[in-house]
Amino acid sequence: MAMEQRQYGAQPEVWEPLAPEEAWGLKRKFGETAIYVSGGTLLRTQWENETRPLPDHMISLADIAEMKGIVVTDGFASIGAVETLNDCRGSDVLRSRCPLLAKAIGYIAAPAVRHLATLGGNIGSLIGDAVPALLALDAQLLLYQDHARRRMSLRQWLEGAGGARQPDDLLLRVLIPIHEQDGGDVADGGFAFYEKVGRRESFTPSLATVAGTGHVDDSGLLFDVRLTAGGGTAIPHRLTEAEAALNGTALSEGTLSIVHEIIKRQYAAAGGLFAGSDYRKEASANLITAQFWKLLKK
Repeated sequence: MAMEQRQYGAQPEVWEPLAPEEAWGLKRKFGETAIYVSGGTLLRTQWENETRPLPDHMISLADIAEMKGIVVTDGFASIGAVETLNDCRGSDVLRSRCPLLAKAIGYIAAPAVRHLATLGGNIGSLIGDAVPALLALDAQLLLYQDHARRRMSLRQWLEGAGGARQPDDLLLRVLIPIHEQDGGDVADGGFAFYEKVGRRESFTPSLATVAGTGHVDDSGLLFDVRLTAGGGTAIPHRLTEAEAALNGTALSEGTLSIVHEIIKRQYAAAGGLFAGSDYRKEASANLITAQFWKLLKK
């Protein structure tokens, strides 16, 4: 059902579906003239700055029960896409089971923005500061896509190969694997980190954001290392070449020097008004290798 808007000028028609099928059907019907809206904080900024036009139709996701709640089920922390960033950060489930994500959310915008902004909106922007942490945690997405619920990795969806990401996709839930033996991001012998360079008091892209997880076995060898980098307008992605250089090896100064160069070569950083791509590459490589340097010196 559409509802009236109490604003000046030509305003969008707002729809309030109760189920994913209905919301997706509206988006498919109206196409590029419609957008999904949950917290709407980034969209509001874009409209005010006139970097994005107002749509003809706004599809509110606020009343879809399937997109709410934070629970543990079948070995995953399952987070509804319309959960606010503040609710995610304050969740006992996420603070105990996925502390890396809770930490990352604390770096996103100002408290007032986090009160309205949603995790799904941060992911949907493709460049949100939660995305590197979620990639490092090997997160999966539950989507409504092509008349059906589909589950795929966040990495696959971001890369979009073979039509994995479609313009009318509706993100329902975010699924993060958890380890029952210790309840956190990683099991015994594991590590996790998240670092960011750049102010984020509003929805402006960070200069560099990195995250990583992994394990060290009893003989000192690294395994299951996952590294991610993002910042600016670049879609965050896994640094698979650096991961390969670390997995199965013992940390050393020589290894870190090699990894530093690999990150700078692989990371497809975006340039911008406040920092060029070379700076972002160097900053990302420095942030990541500094974390491994700390691990080496333990």
